[in-house]
Parts: sequence; structure tokens; C-alpha cells
Amino acid sequence: MTTGLGATGLGTTGSGVRPAYLPILALPHWGVIGAFVDAAVAASLAGTGRSERDLYAAATPMVLWAWRARGIELENQTVFRRSIVEQFIHLGMPGAAPGSQATLRSTLWRMTEILNPDDIHEKHRPIGRRNPTAPYSESEIAELYSWANTQRTPGRSRNALILLVLGLGTGLATRELLEVRHSDVSLGHTLSGAPAASIVTWSDRPRVVPVRPEWTRTLHSVLADTPCAAYAGNADAGFSGGSDRWLFRPGRTGTSDGQVTDFLTRARTHVDVRPSRMRTTWLLLHLKENLPAAELLRISGLRNYAALDILTPLLPFAPDLENI
Repeated sequence: MTTGLGATGLGTTGSGVRPAYLPILALPHWGVIGAFVDAAVAASLAGTGRSERDLYAAATPMVLWAWRARGIELENQTVFRRSIVEQFIHLGMPGAAPGSQATLRSTLWRMTEILNPDDIHEKHRPIGRRNPTAPYSESEIAELYSWANTQRTPGRSRNALILLVLGLGTGLATRELLEVRHSDVSLGHTLSGAPAASIVTWSDRPRVVPVRPEWTRTLHSVLADTPCAAYAGNADAGFSGGSDRWLFRPGRTGTSDGQVTDFLTRARTHVDVRPSRMRTTWLLLHLKENLPAAELLRISGLRNYAALDILTPLLPFAPDLENI
């Protein structure tokens, strides 16, 4: 749901006093949520350092979204929670600019600290899920790219770059990236002439995954520079033109869980190269860019929104691609 924030002079609060700021889309529902929003703003005004207008501008769309889209009871302990704030920012405001999202998040977190302090100090409840893997920072991604380009042989460099493309560019899990073949790759260009690419994965979650723009040029370059040499049983040899060859370490005769680990062990590097961290980074970048959650579930192979919810606490640490 897009909130469509807009100032208006229409409508009154539940107490009969016109609010300082009221999103237009909340007007039809103000009779239900108005009194709750009024109380939340009044209780937060002294302790947040924000103006009444700013508090209304932040609280009203989130309360409306929580009540209307999520069916949450209008109580401080259920609405003003950091997990709900993050879900609203990234699922309820898909078209908002990053700066606007950051401002709203900051205001709503301050309101949460006042209205539901137990949520701030509450330890993570046991919900049967492990903590998400930390993403790579922009400097770590640059280090990974440098690591891939400085392998001891051209064949190992190409495989290292392919590993980064499949991990950071398409967010594939380890088993999935091992099963990608040359015939699963589609190369092309956008209408503006920029390189584009997508990859099909045929594992237990079949789907087409577009390669992120910052990695498409690397994929085009690597595949354009692949020698048509014989493999001679060497998993790390250069690529051949066979469309049925594996994309990563094409000399393999099959797939097994240890093939990525074996490749990295042979590199003898201190750099932390992990497909799980690449996938987390890929997911967070799409969340940061406000890709609709339903589309992200489709291209990631995730089956429910809960899998995205556990990543939202990591969003402040998502890399800034402008600095890479």
C-alpha cells in the first residue's frame, strides 16, 4: 500500500481538534484510528524533540497501514514495535525516497521508545530462526572484487568473478549456484544499450533471476573472454563454449556441497568469501531499493514474508552502491 502523504485542512481528530498534518488517504478511516494517533502524538510530543506536525506525518500512515494492511490491534504494545516500523518502511512505503524513509524511521523509533519501552529493551524472542548473516559493506565488496581479479591463474580469476556474479549479482544459494550451466544464462542489452542479463535456476525453487546492473558488465566480460579450451579434468580450467557446461568451475563432473569450499581453500585467502553473506547482501540491496516484496520473494525463491522480516534490522548496514 502506498501511503500518499499529503497535507490537508479537512477532518478533525478524535478529540475534535484538527491535527497539524493529516495524510489524505487516512481521512476515510480517521474515525477508527484518529483517537489512537492523537494519543500517541500527545504522549510522544515532549520526549521526541519532533514537532507535532512531524509526529502526525510519521505516525498516521504507519498506524493506518498496521491496522488496515496487517490487521493489528490499535494498542501501543502491538503497533509501536521496531519490527512493525521496519515492515511499514519497507513494505508499506515502496515508492518513498530513501531520505524520506530514514526520516520516518527515526521519528517512529523515537515514538516507540516512549510508547513501548519494553520493545526497545526486550531480548529477541525465541522464534525458531537463526539470526541473519551479516551483509558485506561497500569496502568488503570492493575487496572481494580485488580478490577475484588477483587469483593466481586466469581460470581461477574467471571462476572467482562468476562466484561473485552468482552470489552478489543474483543472490543464489550455494547449491543453486553450483547447478547453473552456460545454457541457463541469457545475455542482452537494455533499450539504452547497457548490458543486461538473467539466470535460470532449476533447483527446488525454479525461477528466472535478473542479474543486478552492477554485475552484468562483469558477467558479459567474463563470458566474452572464455577460451574454448579442453578441460582435461581440471575443475578450475577456463570455460569452453559448451552450453551444457557448469558456469562455476566448469570442469566438474557433478555437484557436491564442498565444491565452493574446495575452491576457496585453494585460494589461501584471509578474505571472508561466503555465498550466504552474498545472498544476504543481495536481498538487503533489493529491500533498500524498495523492490516490491512479492517480486523479491519470486526472484529470491523465498516462500514467505517472515524470511524478509528477519532481515529488516540489518537494513541500516546495507552497502551504498554509489560508494563501491
